[in-house]
Amino acid sequence: MMMITIGLGVWATLDNFLAHPEQVGQHAALYVRPGKVEPAVAERLARQDKDVAAVYSGTDVNALAPGQARSVRVRAIGSSASPYPFPVVEGRMFARQGEAVAGQGLLGLLGVKIGDRVRLTVGGTPLIVRIVGRTVEPEQDGEVLSVGIDSLAAKDAVPPEYYALALKAGADPLDVRGRLLAASEEGLDVQAAVNPADRLSIIRVVIVALIAVLTLIGLANLLTASALGLRDHAFDLAVLKAMGLTPRQVMATLVTGTGLLVVLGVGVGAAVGISVVTWLIDLQGHTSGVGAGIGRAPSAVTLTVAVLVAVGTALAVALIPARRAARAQVPVTSR
Repeated sequence: MMMITIGLGVWATLDNFLAHPEQVGQHAALYVRPGKVEPAVAERLARQDKDVAAVYSGTDVNALAPGQARSVRVRAIGSSASPYPFPVVEGRMFARQGEAVAGQGLLGLLGVKIGDRVRLTVGGTPLIVRIVGRTVEPEQDGEVLSVGIDSLAAKDAVPPEYYALALKAGADPLDVRGRLLAASEEGLDVQAAVNPADRLSIIRVVIVALIAVLTLIGLANLLTASALGLRDHAFDLAVLKAMGLTPRQVMATLVTGTGLLVVLGVGVGAAVGISVVTWLIDLQGHTSGVGAGIGRAPSAVTLTVAVLVAVGTALAVALIPARRAARAQVPVTSR
C-alpha cells in the first residue's frame, strides 16, 4: 500500500504538470520564429492577435563555463524589467541586468549556490551574472541559465531568435497558430510548447503495471497467510462450531479477524506513503537536475478510494478460505 500510494503521487505530479504547465516553465503556449519574414514583422503579427496576452523576445545560446569541457544553455527571454515568468521555487526572479536564475543541474555542475556570481563566455564575449534564484528546469537536465535578453551582448540578442507567446485564458493554441500562419502567408514558423508531462506519459503505463503487480502480490500473500492460519487454527474452528455457531457466523468471525489486520496494514501503508511521497519525488527531481519543488501527493479523494478498494478487495479474497473452513465438517473427536 505504501508503494501504491507513492505511485499515485507520481501520477498526481504528472497531472499537475498538465494542469499547470507554467509551474514547469511552460507559461508560453506557442513559440514563433521569424522564418521567411523579418523579426519585426513576426513580432508585430504576434502582438496583433486577439488571443495573445504577452510576447517575450527570446534567444538561446551556448556558453562555456570555466573548468568545464562542454557548453551549457543560456536562455535569454523577456527583459530584466519585464521578465518571462519562470517558475522560481527558491530565491527570487531576476529584476535587473546582470542577474539570472538557474536550474538545479547547472547549480550542481558549476558548484555554486544562490547569491554567487558566475562568469560564462558566449561567443567570445564574457557574461558575468549573479544567480538570484533556482527554477524548476526540465530541459537539458536542469543545466540551463535563464536571463533577460538585455543581459546579453547586442550581437547575441539582436535580432531575437524567437518570440514566446503567452495566451489569454481559454484561448486555443491551434486556433492562434492557424491565424498567425494565415496572416504571414505561411512565412512564420509557429510551434506549440511541449509539456514535459507529454514526454513522460510512459510513466503512467509503468504506474498502472506497478499497481497491478503489487495488488496481485499482496492478495496472493493474503490468501496464503489466511489458508495457513486456518490450518493452524483448525481446532479453534471446530470449537466454534461445537459451541453452536452457524457456518455464516464462523465465516464472519474469520473474515473479521483478517479484516482487522488488513485495515491496519492498509492504513499504515497509506500513512507512510503519503508522508514520504513528496520528499521522494523532490529527491528524484534534485538528483536529475530538474530541481525540488515538483512533488505532489495524491488527493484525499484518490487516496480514500484507493484505501477502500484495497480493503474491499482484500476482504473479498479472505472470503475464499473462510467459506471453505465454514463448510468443513467438525471431527467427532472435537465434538
